[in-house]
Amino acid sequence: MNEFDKYYNGMFRQDIQTFFSKIPERSKHTFDDRKIFTVQYQTLTKDFDCLDFLDKEMKAFFGTALFFTVLVDQVCYSHYQDYYNKFQKLTRYPKFVGNSPSTDRTNFPPIDIFSAFNYSRDKEKMFNTENVEFWAVFNKAKPVMKKDTINFFKTHMNEIDGEEFWKKCEQELPYHP
Repeated sequence: MNEFDKYYNGMFRQDIQTFFSKIPERSKHTFDDRKIFTVQYQTLTKDFDCLDFLDKEMKAFFGTALFFTVLVDQVCYSHYQDYYNKFQKLTRYPKFVGNSPSTDRTNFPPIDIFSAFNYSRDKEKMFNTENVEFWAVFNKAKPVMKKDTINFFKTHMNEIDGEEFWKKCEQELPYHP
């Protein structure tokens, strides 16, 4: 069990609940369905204090866990629509969306989660505050998420082949050594 495994299967659930307690109510459910949680891009940026409860190291863990959570949700929706309603009821994974009325119901690519953490509209904040570095945590996360994703489908939705599902996820992963 590596550090990411401990975080993802431990503190992440508490951290995401804390995060949702700090974001504006209108940002939590932009699809007009209270069962569908959304994370707007701006709530992850340096311009908002929604992540101030986490230190820089834990932001890397949280952002990486959020990336994989959103990715798995999007892969299921895109490639397994016949099973998506069941998947969504089991997971309640959040959607990652834009800020404006024209994009707050649009799923953004999960890779944009990483840039959001280091973005600010204020140039002073953008360039003079420490950035979150994700890649070390991300590389530790890949084998954990592969195992957890495959096991999820074996245990809860065996109508989907977990290995095949993970291959579709891998096609969306950014390359980093």
